[in-house]
Amino acid sequence: MPKDVDHDVRREELLEAVWRVIAREGMERATIRSIARETGWSSGVLAHYFADKDDLLSSALRLAYERIAARWSVKLEGLRGIRALHELVLDNLPLDDERELETKFLMNYWSRAIRGGDVVPRPVRRGPLLIDLLTELARDGQEAGEIVRGEKPEDIAERLLGLIDGLSLHALLDPERLTRERQVSLIGQEFDRLSASRAIHADGDGGAAKSTKGKTHA
Repeated sequence: MPKDVDHDVRREELLEAVWRVIAREGMERATIRSIARETGWSSGVLAHYFADKDDLLSSALRLAYERIAARWSVKLEGLRGIRALHELVLDNLPLDDERELETKFLMNYWSRAIRGGDVVPRPVRRGPLLIDLLTELARDGQEAGEIVRGEKPEDIAERLLGLIDGLSLHALLDPERLTRERQVSLIGQEFDRLSASRAIHADGDGGAAKSTKGKTHA
C-alpha cells in the first residue's frame, strides 16, 4: 500500500461502500467480498482497516450518525424554535441522493434489528439523538410563542419523528406517489398546524385559519 495514502480518507471511502452495498442489496448480502468488490480493492485491504465484518458494520453505522450530526450543526446554526425545528425535520427526509442513500442504509439496519436473530452490531453513537433535538426545539418554539402550547413538546417531537419515518419509508417504497416535492408540502402543512400565529389568526377570524407559509418556514 502506498505510503502517502490518507488512511482516514481511505477508511471513510470503504465505509461509504458499505452504505451503498447495504442500501442496494440488504444487510444479508453485505459480505466482505461484495464490499471489497464495490470499492475495487481486495478483501485484504478491508482487513487492514477493520477487525471483522461486525467491526465494519458498526463503523459504517457510526460514520453515518457522525455525518448526520455534522450536517445538523451546519443547517441549524443560528436557528432556533420553529424555524430550526422545520429545518431539522426536512433534513431527515430523503430529499436528495445523499439522504436517500442514508435512509436506505439505516432502514436496512433497522429491519434486521427488528427481526432479531443474528446479533446486529450497535455502534457507540456519536452526536445527539433526533428525538432529543426535536423535543428541545419544540420546547423552544413554545417558549418563544411560535408553536401552540396545547400539547407537551415531547408529544410534538414523537409525532414529528413518526412523520419523518413514515414519509421516508413510503417515499422509498413509492417515490412516484410521494415525491420529494410532496414530502416538503406535507411537512409545511404539519407546521402550519403547529404554528401559534396560525392559531391566533384562526381565533381572530372566526375559525378561518390563515397560512403562515413564508413567515415561519423561511
